[in-house]
Amino acid sequence: MRTFLFIIAFPLVVFSQTSFEAGKQAFEDGDFKQAIPLLTRVLKQEPSHKTARDRLGQSYARLGLWEKSAEVYKTLVEEYPEHAEYHFRYGGALGLVAKEGGSFKALSLLGEVKFHLKKAIELNAKHIEARWALLQMYLELPGIVGGSESTSRDYASQLEKISPVDGALAFGYIERDLENYDKAEVHYKKAVELGQSVTAYKELAELYERLKNEADYFQSLETGIRKLNSVALASLYAESALRLNRNKQQALDLLNSLNPAEFNTASVTRLGRAEELKKLSQLKSQLN
Repeated sequence: MRTFLFIIAFPLVVFSQTSFEAGKQAFEDGDFKQAIPLLTRVLKQEPSHKTARDRLGQSYARLGLWEKSAEVYKTLVEEYPEHAEYHFRYGGALGLVAKEGGSFKALSLLGEVKFHLKKAIELNAKHIEARWALLQMYLELPGIVGGSESTSRDYASQLEKISPVDGALAFGYIERDLENYDKAEVHYKKAVELGQSVTAYKELAELYERLKNEADYFQSLETGIRKLNSVALASLYAESALRLNRNKQQALDLLNSLNPAEFNTASVTRLGRAEELKKLSQLKSQLN
């Protein structure tokens, strides 16, 4: 009987493993739309598959499907209460559910969001992303429901000790939100100098956009594109060129200068690699 049951179950195991490998590859390639059905198929056969659930939750998050992401991470937090990353991802997803759901929903979820983000820091003293989420939350919330600029600055100081680049970005974020634009520019330029990251260039460019400084906006994006071969920055440059009817030829030249073979997951936006390449092709057509 035992042998008979093994023979019946074995094809299901092989099927599940094959689906997981395909889902994992799609996830690593940044093709989150493709990863979701593959990982879901795995979980129908193996509901407790830890890694498949984690990748599924992240895929939902990368596509902005926060409620679905929160549902996945709730199960992981319940089963693995000492896992810092699961607390962060659950708290972060809940926070965005709250933000998109209106004031009543936000208030009802606020305590749970704070708990899980702070729990992530308790379990991992150097957790950067949880501090970022708390910094933004305290800065955005009205004081009457617990918002606090000083608490946001405290988290920025903590970030600075862990990662000088994140510290510079955090203080830039706070000053920009408070409309202290000269101070924000200083911090963002420091972040670019220290980190040379897509995020740093993007944040500096967005500051210039807010200030309606088109020349510095395009220049900061161009510098980042050339140094980082960034599809995200190039797409932003091209979309802005089309919207503003400016720098179109330069935008086309920058798109043509990209090397797709050197793209990595971090440089791809939530659309995923395949969708980004399609988007770049469409932008080139519009610019021609």
